[in-house]
Amino acid sequence: MAHTIEDQTLALAGIVQACLIVRELAYQGQAPEHAFQASVASIFRMDAPDVSSVYDGVLRLGDGLRHLRKQLAGQAGTQDAEIMRHSLTLLHLAQQLMQEKAMMQNIANEIKLIEQREQGHGWLEPSRIEDLAKLYQQTISTLSPKVMVKGNPNQLNQPWVAQRIRSALLAGIRSAVLWHQCGGSKWSLLFRRKRFIEVTDHLLRNGLRVV
Repeated sequence: MAHTIEDQTLALAGIVQACLIVRELAYQGQAPEHAFQASVASIFRMDAPDVSSVYDGVLRLGDGLRHLRKQLAGQAGTQDAEIMRHSLTLLHLAQQLMQEKAMMQNIANEIKLIEQREQGHGWLEPSRIEDLAKLYQQTISTLSPKVMVKGNPNQLNQPWVAQRIRSALLAGIRSAVLWHQCGGSKWSLLFRRKRFIEVTDHLLRNGLRVV
């Protein structure tokens, strides 16, 4: 993967979009299908030629880019601060995961098996979501710290909602690994914030005419 700030911005937007989906599921029991589908699909694009292709184009990251811009510009509210906390946790977990070579290989192998089983089915097919949720539980959930999801207990207690949340978190991990692979670091977030805002604005102007 190329180590450009544009690629890093897209990976960050992928993380934020996954966390937005988690929040919507946790409180409402549902999330925007276009965003959820893009996030789940990104899990299976392990050999994409570039970062944009991981998400099937910049267009699919509209929600993530807009909320990322708010976060970077300091315009986020209380709930958005929760999104940022989850995003930082996923970045930390991804860093741990990249040191666990056996776990990374296991995840890659299982994703390929899920893709084979679900060939011809939709990205949000319940059986696919169930398999991804189980994979998250068996792997990422064993790392620390845990992602603590707040929400409506009536929604969180629904098994199918919990499965969707875990699959969205796995998508967030995929984007977080991508961020590290593209050369992203906490220092670049700290010292290049203004540049990230500029790139986000550029992507929103030129890559997202219709969402």
